[in-house]
Amino acid sequence: MKVLLISENRTTTLVSPFPLGLAFVVSALRRAGHEVVVLDFMFLEEWKEKLRTTLDSLRPDAVGLSIRNVDNQDMHNPAFFLSSHFDIVTTIRAYSDAPIVLGGAGFNIHPSGCLRYLNADLGIYGEGEEAFPLLLDAMRGDKFEKVPGAVWKKGDHIIVNQPQYLSLPARWASPAYGDFDVTAYHEAQSELPGCITVQNKRGCHMKCIYCSTPLLEGTHCRSRDLHQAVSEMTSLHNEKNIQRFYIVDNVFNFPFSQAKDFCREIIAQGLKISWQAIVNPAFGDDELFELMGTAGCRFISLGNESGHELILRNLRKGFTLDNVRKAARLARANGIRYACFLLLGGPGETRDTVMQSLDFVEELSPDLVTLKAGIRIYPGTHLETLARNEGMIQNDQDLLHPAFYLSPAIREWIRDYLDKTVGKRENWKL
Repeated sequence: MKVLLISENRTTTLVSPFPLGLAFVVSALRRAGHEVVVLDFMFLEEWKEKLRTTLDSLRPDAVGLSIRNVDNQDMHNPAFFLSSHFDIVTTIRAYSDAPIVLGGAGFNIHPSGCLRYLNADLGIYGEGEEAFPLLLDAMRGDKFEKVPGAVWKKGDHIIVNQPQYLSLPARWASPAYGDFDVTAYHEAQSELPGCITVQNKRGCHMKCIYCSTPLLEGTHCRSRDLHQAVSEMTSLHNEKNIQRFYIVDNVFNFPFSQAKDFCREIIAQGLKISWQAIVNPAFGDDELFELMGTAGCRFISLGNESGHELILRNLRKGFTLDNVRKAARLARANGIRYACFLLLGGPGETRDTVMQSLDFVEELSPDLVTLKAGIRIYPGTHLETLARNEGMIQNDQDLLHPAFYLSPAIREWIRDYLDKTVGKRENWKL
């Protein structure tokens, strides 16, 4: 089949995120024998005209629309993105009769809601590398029952099949970086050293009460072949002069033996680059951070979320403040800059816990601090259960439209206080 794949995201916060998930799907579709054309909206000013001409010239048999985010996850300045996505779907309908297939991280969190809101034809819930080719095959006879992760309509109902996670590394091909303007993504970054994204593993065993990742990728960590991942970075460096990378694993340093092997592979290949990653303070030792520094890691996100032990336990973060202090100390000792993130307003949050969190971050003296008050409630998380039990959301409330958990003890004053706090610090951001 002829397939048009669209990356709709044009939102940039700190970085312009490379659409890595879609790049993996491009490779998988080509491997299955399909003709694929990619349309990336990130740097397009006139996307409607480009979409029209592409549809006219290609005449696709299917159009895949990757949805990265449904909203901006900001309680105080909310933005709902699906209205602009509806504009994309409407434009596709005007110039093509091809079925529209939805996918992407944002869609995976709200598969039924997105399909219904956008009035699309089909969707893929979960990983698309194997599911999308199977879905295309099933389209010939409308037989979607056995397609893992298929989202489809049966009368007035929307059916969401259970996903089947890839067995790695054998069935995980390299992403199709060549179908995207990696140079433009590389040059677009300013505040953070990480840029072109690379993924070593999927899945997360952590039990954070608000996080959707285990629901999307599973709770079992599945790792790629490290030589393959580093070889992709080497090719981008040699062929496109890409100097900066972002390792997008949800937890780079778990298992930390694998993280060490990744660093050793970079060192063994003599790759002179800089990269950043997301680090969980619960895992790691002196050797890991030394290897990271030697391998070119120059920035990490510590992901501490709070600076108070009670709140860390309530959020089920799985680490302590001493773990955070140790990770920050080891990073600094090995030439690695680091960012801290405070996610304020969760269960048990009070004025005292907020103040102690701010004091804790001051103590760490990170290179960048981002703060957010109010936690986006995602369906299927423990936070959703808490919010419903506490009457913060209604039992029949649709979480496609953003709803937030914010502790009543800080609700009336937290935003004004954070505005003043951030205004006094150059490297603190809301």
